[in-house]
Amino acid sequence: MYWIRMSTEEQQFQLLEARSAMMSDSFSKIDELLQIKSTISTSPSNPLEKTPTAPETPENIPLQESVPSIPSELVPSIPDGYQFQIFNISGEKIYFFSNAHVDTGTYIESPPRQNEVLSGKKIREQVETQSGKWLRVGVPFYKNNLISGTLYMTAQLNEGRLPQIYGLIVLAFGLISLCGWAVVFVLSRSLTRPLIQLASAAKQVFSGNYQPYLPDPGLVKEAEISGLIQSFHEMTERLNQLERMRTDLLAGVSHELRTPVTSIRGMLQAIQEGVVTGNKANEFMNIGLNEAKRMQEMVNDLLNFSSMESGETHTEKSQVLLGPLLEEIIQQFHTIPEYKSVQVEFDVQHSDLVCMCDRSHLKQIFLNLLSNSAVAAATHIKINARTNQSLITIDFSDNGNGIASAEAPFIFERYYRGNSRRKKKQGLGLGLPICRLLTQANGGTIELQQTASTGTVFRITFPNK
Repeated sequence: MYWIRMSTEEQQFQLLEARSAMMSDSFSKIDELLQIKSTISTSPSNPLEKTPTAPETPENIPLQESVPSIPSELVPSIPDGYQFQIFNISGEKIYFFSNAHVDTGTYIESPPRQNEVLSGKKIREQVETQSGKWLRVGVPFYKNNLISGTLYMTAQLNEGRLPQIYGLIVLAFGLISLCGWAVVFVLSRSLTRPLIQLASAAKQVFSGNYQPYLPDPGLVKEAEISGLIQSFHEMTERLNQLERMRTDLLAGVSHELRTPVTSIRGMLQAIQEGVVTGNKANEFMNIGLNEAKRMQEMVNDLLNFSSMESGETHTEKSQVLLGPLLEEIIQQFHTIPEYKSVQVEFDVQHSDLVCMCDRSHLKQIFLNLLSNSAVAAATHIKINARTNQSLITIDFSDNGNGIASAEAPFIFERYYRGNSRRKKKQGLGLGLPICRLLTQANGGTIELQQTASTGTVFRITFPNK
């Protein structure tokens, strides 16, 4: 609106300057006009005004009457609403014409900024009156290519359709604001709706429901919110999995401890009451002792895992020859009666292949992997050890039943036992997590390389130092 107003004023100033130049050029061609020395006034019935105090002498007869021979084409027409005045070099008004009703204050009795105009400059002025704003332009008046006076042209600022334009601008701004608000409202609703659903889901998770309703990430266009929903979904799945594992742990520990406790109690009660005596009593005592040892091993596993998970694993690294260690582990593995029929072979790249690690930790890792293969009904296990400049790689492959694809991502989670072991109430689900912690404590890694119904491959890597 400000730019439109300034442009309107600039256009009217330019129009005033153009008309002033035309007037100056026209009157400079009329020599008789420059002979008039006194102020010319106009009467109400005459376009040339008279000065109220000037007498009607021959010197101030109106121009039209004193020079009737001036061709009319030399004097340009003056549009309605304009007035102009001509002053000589001394500042005396020698011509005045008004074709508009002008408020007091717009007439010029003495030329403003006369020296600037006489120096060849054009001036612009604004005059405030009760009827509005007037624009005035002053230009040099030439005779024989020499400045012989100044010419001023005044016209009221014609705002024309500015109020209507301002109204249209305000209306357009209002419509744009309304449309913008509507667009922002729709977009904000599309953004906040899934966030509100996520907030509700978070409250459900807090209350213990790990399977809350979540919006479909594929239906959310915003990539960031879709990613947030997907991450929240994965988090709830993980929490639900951990909750199941916690329940299974309690059930497994209860079963694993209740069975030997019940057995030990029954056998001791039989001995105490004299139901069994002699060699039978000694046999019962040995069975009870073995059950107590098994209970102690389970408790030790729990305590060892807790200490390892808290970073309190102590390692005593030394140079361990893999060939002799594998022979010793295989012999120990075959001492377990149910594992005697499992065929185990190993292939070491060099007979002097050395691994810098804790011997007891490495032995525990290998025995655990062999036991897992035997539990998976494997009849043949192969151990392959290779080395390069930076790593020692040990692969354990078997022909067992493999691991279900749905269970594979969780096998290294603590207390996770899988569906088969969960049904049989077998173990605490700490074997592979302990292997991972021990491997990491020695600077290595363990991962499931591949698994299928025909067998499984685990890979252990250690830095080659």
